[in-house]
Amino acid sequence: MIEQEKNLNMNENQTEKKIEKETNGTVENKKVKKKSDLFKSKINFELWGLFSMYPQLSLSELSVKLGKSKSTIHPYIKDLLHREIIEVKEERKVRGNIKAKIYSFKEGYHEKLFSCDSDEKCLQKKEFDKEFGSKVLKENIMKTKLYLKTLETQLAFLEKLLNSGINGPDERAIEVLKQIYELNPDEKSYLFKRHDIYSIIAYNSKKSHELLHKMMNELVMKFNEAIADEEQEFPDLEKPYHFIASGMPLKMMMEYLKKQK
Repeated sequence: MIEQEKNLNMNENQTEKKIEKETNGTVENKKVKKKSDLFKSKINFELWGLFSMYPQLSLSELSVKLGKSKSTIHPYIKDLLHREIIEVKEERKVRGNIKAKIYSFKEGYHEKLFSCDSDEKCLQKKEFDKEFGSKVLKENIMKTKLYLKTLETQLAFLEKLLNSGINGPDERAIEVLKQIYELNPDEKSYLFKRHDIYSIIAYNSKKSHELLHKMMNELVMKFNEAIADEEQEFPDLEKPYHFIASGMPLKMMMEYLKKQK
């Protein structure tokens, strides 16, 4: 068992040396890559999710959580290093002279991908031109791809839970449901006391949409203030929950698509 663990650690060290060699230990001389390509790969999306949930991860930990070999993950880690989305946070001694690199998001990674959210040039724009319009649309396409892959994960989970669990042989399904939802039989107005998976689907008038948008902005500001202490005190805290909120002018979208046919 000790020999097997030693071999695993040596393999990790060899794979990380390969990453360092191929990236020249830095992100210099990197080829320019399209930001829009980032979420084309399922593995890249899964890595994004893992680094969002677990602030620091080694190659071994990523391999276990993804259920894939280190050599399979290696090109994706290399790509994220090239893009300066992640960085080597530290190196931890594993055994003897063998060290494992610990990866995490690089500071400013979000602004690097979605630069228009904080770019002074964007914030000072008074009207749209083609260059600015292209930038805004490309970044929103990226966000939409990220939302889609998140929802695809939820859909795959729910379908597997139903087909393999409730309607299949997996006896864990009911226990999983209990973990996600807590029934509330004494309260007629709410079915669940607690629900970890939930969605709000609503069609609003222009006035109610604007009101909701204003209230959401205020909520985000209050929420960020409320969790500031937690973020400072526990920077490596796991974040297993993901929240998506998206409002859209669906009528306009459908009409535009129809006219383009």
